[in-house]
Amino acid sequence: MPRLSVDAQLARIQKQKAALEKKEQLLKSKAENKDLAKIIALIKKAGLSASEITKAMKAGRGRRKGSTSKLAGKKIPPKYRNPANKTQTWTGRGKLPLWAAELRELGKLEKALIKG
Repeated sequence: MPRLSVDAQLARIQKQKAALEKKEQLLKSKAENKDLAKIIALIKKAGLSASEITKAMKAGRGRRKGSTSKLAGKKIPPKYRNPANKTQTWTGRGKLPLWAAELRELGKLEKALIKG
């Protein structure tokens, strides 16, 4: 039996690959159809309509993991002022500025509170 050329071998392998990809798609679509049939059966069993499902999905759209809070980006007045540099303030939220961390280590952060 004569050996096939490299080009012929590659063409044969590509045909096999295409056939396998086609089988893969067929198997995936069968699995998806089975899952969809299960979902439809559950919906019918529960006696739900499409509009009820849509309403339920819209109602369930609350805050999700990783979403920002309603207060994100809103300006709030500062709570602390650096006694050494009056232009530096901190709201008490987020990461501590270096000056506030130093005051906290010394136990003097309360002295930096802005009264009012």
